Amino acid sequence: MTVKKALPYLITALVGALIVVTVICANSVWNIKDTVGLMQLLSDAFFVAGVSIGGIGLLVFVSNNGVFDMLGYAIGMLLTVLSKHRKYRDFKEYRDAKEAKGKRSSAFMLIVGLAYTAVAVAFLIAFLQLDK
Repeated sequence: MTVKKALPYLITALVGALIVVTVICANSVWNIKDTVGLMQLLSDAFFVAGVSIGGIGLLVFVSNNGVFDMLGYAIGMLLTVLSKHRKYRDFKEYRDAKEAKGKRSSAFMLIVGLAYTAVAVAFLIAFLQLDK
């Protein structure tokens, strides 16, 4: 994998790590005395990061497939009514211009989100084993 292709994965993983550290610090990790509580906190932190990144990746995926096109066109038309300058004649022209721009890939967000969720499941399994 080239550096150019790996960069989105790396940046997304760093954002996920920042989310994990934020959740851990927000829940006062330094006050946890037992391993069970630590496993629970780590599971929660990685789950929040995984679901956040994966959810954003899913939103980008559905947006690329045109789910929000009509909403974007309607908001654009509302703004052009106020400014009297229409950028597109109709919805078809808007959609064609959007398709000409190309689609953004969201696979890296989905993969990193799933990886963080898998780590969360591993900590959850450890938590459940220790909690018995």
